[in-house]
Amino acid sequence: MKTSTRLSAAIALFGIFLQVLPAIAASPPPDLVETERQVSLELAHVRDSGPTDPVKRKQLFDASQLEQKGEAAIKSGDYHSAETDLLQARDILRHLRDITE
Repeated sequence: MKTSTRLSAAIALFGIFLQVLPAIAASPPPDLVETERQVSLELAHVRDSGPTDPVKRKQLFDASQLEQKGEAAIKSGDYHSAETDLLQARDILRHLRDITE
């Protein structure tokens, strides 16, 4: 009887592990989450400054599109693409911020 109880407990634990594993694997890396947060804040800051030059507005639009692509990539689990898009957006936004300050 002890063997069947242990086997049942082991199967139950294995089942729980299989349910928890995808949730653990689905979590984006903390540094990627931080990058996404920083890009969102920088985007809001540059939007608040309201560049009026058409070239700067286009760059702001491009950065916004990249930020949205990055967020979508995080949701789909494509962390490499998310990082690439977010870093490109951050570079554009920092360039815009440096020009307007």
